[in-house]
Formats: sequence, structure tokens, C-alpha cells
Amino acid sequence: MKTKSLVLSFILVLLLNLVAAAPALAAKPFVAKGGVAKKIVHKTTGFTIPVSAKFRPDRKGLLFNFTNFNGIESVSYSFTYTANGQPQGAGGTVTSDNNPSQQRELLFGTCSTAICTYHGNIKAARLVFTAKLTNGKTAVRSFRIKTNF
Repeated sequence: MKTKSLVLSFILVLLLNLVAAAPALAAKPFVAKGGVAKKIVHKTTGFTIPVSAKFRPDRKGLLFNFTNFNGIESVSYSFTYTANGQPQGAGGTVTSDNNPSQQRELLFGTCSTAICTYHGNIKAARLVFTAKLTNGKTAVRSFRIKTNF
């Protein structure tokens, strides 16, 4: 009887070791070339505007900056989305005079005297950059932001 119990214990320990040793299978998050997260899809036309955009770590806004401003006179940007059925947005212009390599932030919400109110139920988010080039031409780069929050 003692031998039978010992054999069963051995088999149980062996099975537990096999189960514990099995590798955990999980999908790695996809990050596209250039470090743009899967949730932000970009489209370019003609001259590629050297801008990088990504979510803030808390996903309550976007961060963007230009990696090279050569050949660009100015870039205007338009950030639009719908929150709880209401259109929202922000915009601005970046020139070589106002530090284009500095990281800029666009929120899914509004701030007033350091108190921010974030929007919910965000849909149809888009960030569009329009560059006026030094050769007189115009270039556009558009980011469609996939939001699931």
C-alpha cells in the first residue's frame, strides 16, 4: 500500500512539474516601424513630414515632436475627435522659431489653471499635419487614432 501511495505521489509531482514548466503563450504588442504604436495609423502624401506621434502613457492624450525641420517653413496641425457625441479639437502651428524638436502634448480634454477634465467615449480621433515647405509646396501627414476607451 505504501508503494502504491509513493508511486501516485511521484506521478503527481511529475505532472505538476510538467504543467509548471510549460511556457506561457501570449502575443507581443505590435509596434510599427518608427515606434508608432499599433493604435495610431498614419498616412502620408508626397514629402514625408518628419513627425512622430504616440499616446501618452496614461492614454489621456497624444505626444508629438518633429525629428528634422529641414526644408520646412511651418507646420500647422489639427487634432479632432468626438467625445460623448460632441465634436472636440485643438490646433496650432510650429515654426523653426518655436523649437520644433520640443515634444508637444494634445489632451483628450481641457485644462484650466492646472485642473484638467478628460473626455470620455472618444471616437473618430484624427491628427493632421500640413507643412508649408521652403520650395513653396505643401505636404500633408495624417494620423488616424484608434481609440477604445
